[in-house]
Formats: sequence, C-alpha cells, structure tokens
Amino acid sequence: GHTKKMNFFNVGKYFTLVDMPGYGYRAPQDFVEMVEAYLQERPNLKRTFLLVDGVVGLQKTDHIGIEMLEEFGIPYVLVLTKIDRVSQGVLLKNVLKIQEFVKEETQGCFPQLFLVSALEYSGVHLLRCFIAHVTGNLPLVEGD
Repeated sequence: GHTKKMNFFNVGKYFTLVDMPGYGYRAPQDFVEMVEAYLQERPNLKRTFLLVDGVVGLQKTDHIGIEMLEEFGIPYVLVLTKIDRVSQGVLLKNVLKIQEFVKEETQGCFPQLFLVSALEYSGVHLLRCFIAHVTGNLPLVEGD
C-alpha cells in the first residue's frame, strides 16, 4: 500500500513495529517532519528496515532514505521486496550491485540483504527471525 501516516503494531508484549510512510514520489507532504523527528527522538529504536523494490533495485529515493539514516547514525537493513516479480538474472544483478554499494558506501547498513516475496512468502521467515533476534526476542537453544 501507500502508507501516509505512521502505524504502530504491538507484537505481543515484546516490541512495537512501526510502519512508516514511503519516501518516494508518493510520500506524504509532512514526511520529513514526521519521519525525521521520529527517527531522531527514539533512543530505544533497535533497527530500521528500508524496503527496496527488488525489480528495479536502488533508486534515487532509496539513496535519499539511506543518506538520512547514515546521517543520523541509525542502524538499518535493506529488504528487497517483490522478488517473485523479477527474473533470477535481474535479481542477481540487483543484489550484487546493492551488496557492492553497501560495502563501499555505507556505515550503518547491516551487510546481509533480505530478499522477500509477500506473495510467495519466501524469505519472510528468515526476516522474522532476524527481527526477533535484534529485538532480543529470539530464545537461545541450548546445545548438547
């Protein structure tokens, strides 16, 4: 969808997931005031997930979002969405290009990209496990 306001989802008593508006061409007029203020004033913010269209890769607007997170020193993760809508070759090209960008141009980006498809549900379980880990909600399994 095209989120216009911040939506807060309590995940049990464990943590709150905040769905923020996009920063692309359909961004709400008050995007900067709303999002920048929230990101800068939340000391308990664990991680920000930047959703990138896996079909087209990083766009100009994505770079703006990345620059904002880098400037504020906020740790973030890139999530490539819609991977079911792109050929394997194009997806691989986009992944390699983004990985190189992350390695060379970023400080606060988690090096692992997450590739997901909401339609096929692929990659979602791994992303959920990562979220559980960074929020301190992934129970450790005792080894033998």
